[in-house]
Amino acid sequence: MNQALIYLWLILGKRRMLHFVRGLRRPSTLIGIAALLFFLGACFHYRHTEIFGWLVRPASLVGGALVMLGGSVFRGFLQRGLLFELPDVEFLFTSPFTQKQLVFYKLLPGYFFALIEGLVFLGLFAPHLSGPPGFVWVRPVVTATCLILFQIICFHIAAWTAIFAGTLSTQIHHRVRWMLLATYFFATLLYLRLAWDVKLIPSPLSSPFVQVLFYPNFTLSDIAATPVMRDWALHWSRSNSLVTSGVPEVALYLCIFAIAAIWTFSLLMRLKCDIFEPSLATTTRVAEKRRRLQEGRGLIEVAHAQISSVGLPKLALFRGVGALVWKNLVSAKRSKHQMFTAAAFALIYIGFLVALRCVLHHHLVQGAELPERQIRDFDSGLAGLLSFLAFLLQRAFPFDFRRDGSHLLNFRTLPMSPIALVLAEIAVPVLLCLAFQAIGILALLSFAGFDWLMLLFVLLSFPAVALALNCVWNIHYLLAATKRAGGKADSAGPVTILMVVVLSFLVFYPAGWAGVFVGKRVPGQWADLLGFTTGLSVQYLIDIVLVALLARLFHRFQVSRDS
Repeated sequence: MNQALIYLWLILGKRRMLHFVRGLRRPSTLIGIAALLFFLGACFHYRHTEIFGWLVRPASLVGGALVMLGGSVFRGFLQRGLLFELPDVEFLFTSPFTQKQLVFYKLLPGYFFALIEGLVFLGLFAPHLSGPPGFVWVRPVVTATCLILFQIICFHIAAWTAIFAGTLSTQIHHRVRWMLLATYFFATLLYLRLAWDVKLIPSPLSSPFVQVLFYPNFTLSDIAATPVMRDWALHWSRSNSLVTSGVPEVALYLCIFAIAAIWTFSLLMRLKCDIFEPSLATTTRVAEKRRRLQEGRGLIEVAHAQISSVGLPKLALFRGVGALVWKNLVSAKRSKHQMFTAAAFALIYIGFLVALRCVLHHHLVQGAELPERQIRDFDSGLAGLLSFLAFLLQRAFPFDFRRDGSHLLNFRTLPMSPIALVLAEIAVPVLLCLAFQAIGILALLSFAGFDWLMLLFVLLSFPAVALALNCVWNIHYLLAATKRAGGKADSAGPVTILMVVVLSFLVFYPAGWAGVFVGKRVPGQWADLLGFTTGLSVQYLIDIVLVALLARLFHRFQVSRDS
């Protein structure tokens, strides 16, 4: 390793740390850091609870390892080259550094992150990894060390796949990407079947007619039903693997992970591929994407093919302020890749919830007995998880102010009130979130039995949640746009995003507190109804305040220019 690169990494790390410390003077950064420290402190305080012991079970550890490994491969394959900072490209690529030195330079931040992650893991899960008498500290330390080495292995694999993917043509890269997604899908089904006994394989795919099409190969259901896989899964679920094995076995695990880290590093260093041209293309593409996001142009890319124009709508709904709704609908229609990705993610999430309800329905049909109250609570929990889908989708549908940053001044000249314009801008993301949630409700209604009160609560609460979330993110964007318009630097770093995420959860706290407060103090059968009504009323009141605040920010947005 070149000493100049190590010195450069240390100096850049020192400057980032000083910049981070100076940034704590800003209230937004301070709130984000306080929220993160509060979360870690709460986890450390409750580290002796049962849920932390459940997370270090073999099935959970193997599932997390598969997610980390698969995510590293897919992230590196999509990256198509090593990602550098744009100001560093000219110095690094024109200096007399070898490819191996540059690759190791890119791995240094990953090594530091793996060390921090291992220390956090050790602090949170050490009570559930206690060793035999006299060696109480051995198993937690070795387990954390194995986690650090496994994270390093994932960084090696991600870098290897990124360099290799940069040598592939666009057509081959596109095909292999979909092959990887299909492989991950079947691997997920197989893992859930073996580790958690959750059968998500559709019955038509397990029919004898379909098995004839794959003869003499095995289908996925055949693989899961083989005696070897069944015995291995049974032994795996009963044993505790690294968690409860003896000291010699723990040392063996440590040696295996260390050898794997060294082997993957040697494979990465021996890879004979040019990293400069793919890395330069990746760095330029990411920098352009970041600039587009800061300017409010979203992820729109100039296509080589001419895009046909869309005719004006005939409905009176899309006239006047409704023209902005029509514009955002056309933008969503043309963003096929983004819409397809969001739809695939939403359907996978909905399918997981439906699978949970199917498992409960299967056990009830087989004769399991469960009180009606617990079944109703389980269905209510599924409805709550479905409302969480809006948290996951709102950034996938930026068809609002987040894509109209370059047109904000032009919007000020339109003969519309700020309230009407704000409602028109956030209408499309809210409607798209509600559309996917409606699909989930219809799918759950096939197996779950919602009473009229729960169904009414779901129909009224989903719009309130989607509206509040989109208002919070648009307020964040308008504040950032105002800061950029005033010539100040835009701080769109991870801390700022964390602060916005924390605020996205906090806007629902008053409604939840008010609903619980009223529900506990009203006796009788009307307690739930009055609690739901109070919570919804408070939440809609908060939504009105957020919309008014968003309109106020838009009304005050201006840029002074020198003539």
